[in-house]
Amino acid sequence: MKTLVLTSDPHGPSFRFRVGQYLPHLRRLGWCVDTAAVNGSLPQRLTALARGRHYECVWLHRVLLTPVEHALLRAAAPRYVFEFDDAVDRRDSNAPAFASRQRRARFARMVRGATRVVAGNAYLAGLAAECGREAAVLPTAVDVSAFPLLPAADEPPTIGWIGTRSNFVYLRSVLPALARAAERRPDLRLLVVSDGVFEAGAVPVCNKRWSLAEEAADLARMNVGIMPLPDDPWTRGKCGAKLLQYFAAARPAVCSPVGAAREIVEHGVSGYLAATEKEWAERLLELLDDASKRRRFGAAGRARVERDYSLEAVLPRLIAELQAASR
Repeated sequence: MKTLVLTSDPHGPSFRFRVGQYLPHLRRLGWCVDTAAVNGSLPQRLTALARGRHYECVWLHRVLLTPVEHALLRAAAPRYVFEFDDAVDRRDSNAPAFASRQRRARFARMVRGATRVVAGNAYLAGLAAECGREAAVLPTAVDVSAFPLLPAADEPPTIGWIGTRSNFVYLRSVLPALARAAERRPDLRLLVVSDGVFEAGAVPVCNKRWSLAEEAADLARMNVGIMPLPDDPWTRGKCGAKLLQYFAAARPAVCSPVGAAREIVEHGVSGYLAATEKEWAERLLELLDDASKRRRFGAAGRARVERDYSLEAVLPRLIAELQAASR
């Protein structure tokens, strides 16, 4: 099927997980898939939207259009898929306020005009429902084959975090718990794999520049992966890509009970949900002190990803949504 993907950020992690990693598989199945960015000047945006007339299916990833842009899209491609994996109808946790009338209006326009709506989790599907549309829930997936089962490296006890520097605000929230754990385990360190440099005060930090080629090896250096999040209108829409990466690498995780983490993590089986500073410190120390538990939890996480969050599990469902939109 001839498909055009329109995105606002072709180089971001969201595009990589939600779109980019599927493209080789779709092409091997005989699909003709092109991508175009809708993030430049107005003429560039309008040109990208007008391309939709040449395709059977137009797939919009997190694109919120103005009324004029949306009208052009509908004229060129009256049937389109709108897909999103964050609470894009509002501002993120770094903003002084979450509410945005403009974002909300654009989001509602995209949802109501779509032939099919695809959301990354049930919370996000609820945002579409508020606009009067049912959304199919397709979780974020990972390519498990990219994560060979590597033994833990012979390094100091390592708590790991992977993500972009824009999300350092979440990592800072767990520093008191990390400092508390370090009082008992002064040999522990924090490995931060990112596009920025993170400082943690009393907690030793190893900053590693993220690269796709070294991602699996970097995850293998972690004994435990973490995903701290506040409970707010933005984070409830998070789809847990970090957790899926930790689990694909067969590493246990400790995370906040927010967003998709409640569904991904089986508490006491593949990782722990921790809400308070005390819980965070105790759960991290428990896993750092017990290698056999780390191996058991890691194996359970890997099995969960293979079953429910792998490319093989999600790709057929994505294809069904794209095909339904073209009919």
